[in-house]
Amino acid sequence: MRPRSKPGRRVIKILSTSIRLLVTVGLVAVLAARFDLGQAASLMGHASLPLLAMTLTVLWAANLIVALRWHLILSAAAPSPGPATLLKLVFVGLFFNQVLPTGVGGDAVRAWRCSRLGIGLGPAVRSILLDRAWGYAVLVILYVAVLPSLLRVLHETWERVGVVAVLAAALAGLLALVSLDRLPRPLSDLRVIAPFAELSRQSRRLFMYPRRCGAVLGLSFLTIALTIIAFKLIADSIGSRLSLGTWTMVVPPVTLIQLLPVSFGVPAEAALATSILLGLCMILAGLPGGLIWLAGWDIARPRLPPRARTLRSG
Repeated sequence: MRPRSKPGRRVIKILSTSIRLLVTVGLVAVLAARFDLGQAASLMGHASLPLLAMTLTVLWAANLIVALRWHLILSAAAPSPGPATLLKLVFVGLFFNQVLPTGVGGDAVRAWRCSRLGIGLGPAVRSILLDRAWGYAVLVILYVAVLPSLLRVLHETWERVGVVAVLAAALAGLLALVSLDRLPRPLSDLRVIAPFAELSRQSRRLFMYPRRCGAVLGLSFLTIALTIIAFKLIADSIGSRLSLGTWTMVVPPVTLIQLLPVSFGVPAEAALATSILLGLCMILAGLPGGLIWLAGWDIARPRLPPRARTLRSG
């Protein structure tokens, strides 16, 4: 097959960029249509903009921590392109999480972009799932720690039963994560079970490296801490002066339960405004990912200097 001429490659690049631009504009339009811009403007008009800017900074810092954690997890099983490249993929994933109808759409995009970097789809998917699982595990640990305080502020019996039931389900999920490959061979070899059984083996394999495991655990706690700080900053920006301890108690169950209508002692108006403003900040935090994807910076390979190219070709 004859190689494409330079003009041909240029046309293909222009077409590819144009398609990505149209898709990005369309996704941003969908995002804007799903968000009540009038309500957002009203809330921001009464909120402290410096505190909202600090919230955005904290969310970006959390993405950096996630990229470092992902690098440690991925490099335990496959060559990693490095934290800087993975950070760009994290931003791209965050952008698509905001615009796609499911919360895992960004993870699928991350795995796809990993394949464009030469990372096998299997290791990429497993590393992303393990990255999610470590954050999930730390949330569950924190949930266990704050459960006694949480039960004291919940007055309805059904609310108490609900938060305990969710914790039990979360613990069962963690147990399944590390034990699926222990199922009898006929079950673990099933096409539906086999990928998750391999994920179980990978999750336990990480414990063979105590230093790496400790670093991943520490980064996971730091990520959750930054998330809690983001909640408090947003609440403070609208005048709700709840303590950091209160938000430490609220964030883990809210993150895990999400749709369960439990008040956790937070005033309804403050909870609604905080939720809306957090959603807006997440959108703003993810917008750089749209630009990174549009420009193809997440899969761009570093240019070698002329001498290095000569040595490599030799």
